[in-house]
Amino acid sequence: MPYFRDLRASFKISGMNARGSLPHVLNTALEEYHTESTLRYYEIFFDFGTWDKLCQWESKAEQLVAEVGLDIFQHKVVFVSVHSEVSRGDLFAGKDENNEDVALKPNEFMMNLFSGHLQQLVHDSTIFMLSCGPLVSFRESIASLKEAMVQLKPMYTVAFGADRFISAVLKSFIIAYSVRVLIQGHDLYEVFTDLLDASLELRMHSDTFLFHVGGHVAPTVPYSSPTPSVIGISYSWFHTHHRPWGTALPMSCPSCSSIRSWLPSKAVVDSAGKLARVSTCVSPGCGHQLFSYPPIGPYEVMKANRHGQSSKRGKGGVSQGWIKRTGI
Repeated sequence: MPYFRDLRASFKISGMNARGSLPHVLNTALEEYHTESTLRYYEIFFDFGTWDKLCQWESKAEQLVAEVGLDIFQHKVVFVSVHSEVSRGDLFAGKDENNEDVALKPNEFMMNLFSGHLQQLVHDSTIFMLSCGPLVSFRESIASLKEAMVQLKPMYTVAFGADRFISAVLKSFIIAYSVRVLIQGHDLYEVFTDLLDASLELRMHSDTFLFHVGGHVAPTVPYSSPTPSVIGISYSWFHTHHRPWGTALPMSCPSCSSIRSWLPSKAVVDSAGKLARVSTCVSPGCGHQLFSYPPIGPYEVMKANRHGQSSKRGKGGVSQGWIKRTGI
């Protein structure tokens, strides 16, 4: 009778510092629940910036599959640590013959990274894309990433929207994920806002994106997409005064440079008749105003109660929680 094992794999572009990395945090959190034979952890550096390097990587990928095996794994978690190109969202594959960076479209990058039989290991896994926000900032790069998901068929893919993403803010999230999903067995989508609520650093740092292939649990939404079998959901933290409609207010006023000079925001209708929240600088003689607007398209506001748990109800003049958009 087969026994279940958990697989952790961390793929990092060559040259990236591996000390104190997030995959190590997850592996350490799970060690007390596993024996050495039931918890497998691999850390792999890649560089396929030239054809020769790509051939070498494909050979290395097959060796990795032979070492890991294709046994029954109860959970497969894959981390991809890579830089993204700021103007298109392409992902860096390595260096070319002139030691220059080579960036590929997300689909091409993912299919090269998970070449050959590695695709079977990625199937039904959860992939964490530890990359900066450009990956999910452009419609073309999102569509390309979805194309890769359709081919690779991970259960979930998680990505982040911060322009300069810092993976260290994910530590609380990852610890909560290890307990709620990997130990207790909850579905990731069902507890996703609980995991976000557990991470104050992440909610203040970045929007979070959850992609799901197929209709297993995540809701199906009618929308036009080149890959309609992939559902994309974004979660943006909002606070009526500090992050109105999920938009972070600048620390200093762009007009007078005063620090933390914003009055509590107020609900208004702007000159064009649009619903908004306005934040006003209180610095003497300034009065600069910033307008924040609701998201375009369908969204759901999930307010958090005083214990930090998300719900659809809130009290008082101050509210906070998550703006959830489905159909990304």
